[in-house]
Amino acid sequence: MKVTDDFKIALKLGGVFGLAAACTAPLLLPGLPPEARKLPVPLPVFCVLLAAQLTVIYGLLALAGLRLARGRGLVAAGWSARGMWEGVGVGLVCGTLLVVLVSMIQQLLPDTLPKTLHPPGFLAALVASIAGSLGEEILFRLFLLSLLLRLLPAGRSWTVFAIAISSLAFGVAHAPGFVLLFGGLAQVPPLAWVWLIALNGVCGATYGVVYLRYGVFAAIAAHLATDLVWHAASQLLRI
Repeated sequence: MKVTDDFKIALKLGGVFGLAAACTAPLLLPGLPPEARKLPVPLPVFCVLLAAQLTVIYGLLALAGLRLARGRGLVAAGWSARGMWEGVGVGLVCGTLLVVLVSMIQQLLPDTLPKTLHPPGFLAALVASIAGSLGEEILFRLFLLSLLLRLLPAGRSWTVFAIAISSLAFGVAHAPGFVLLFGGLAQVPPLAWVWLIALNGVCGATYGVVYLRYGVFAAIAAHLATDLVWHAASQLLRI
């Protein structure tokens, strides 16, 4: 496939993510601390600038990931009904397991999780789930996992290692939000870091396997299905 074809795919991925993130911002802003709600420009201008910035940044990340994947013989932008359905199925299982495991932790060790775990309201959870699944799969699977596979030697053990590293990075990337939810770094219990890395890491590894088998669209579908159960459905079920 030509570079121009990858560019078109990357632009679409970056553009959809930029739009989704811009739609998410006004919904999440009311739930942030007062000092974090202050914007340097009016909210509509902020959203337009955010969409443009993320379209460029994540478009470039997607383009780099597509080219890196092709250099390793991966069909990162492949599309198949089977892949999408398997991605959704795997994501629903991950989301359900998250609900069960987090509920158990809340009952047994309630102080090791923040009080707020979901966006404020069903609509915010829905839109944030869409934005998160797009942006995080572009960054951690399409770009980072493809980069690691391109740099590392070929072989099953190195593939497992690449998935593990990208999944660890995926978990660590959620740390700033965790700190914010706890109200500061000093307030985060040591065991909370275990839940953060372990739960996100397992999900990240699952998305990594889906990505390698079916491509980024199936990985996005898996991630979105997880978040729809974990974040959006939980708003209805009050989990």
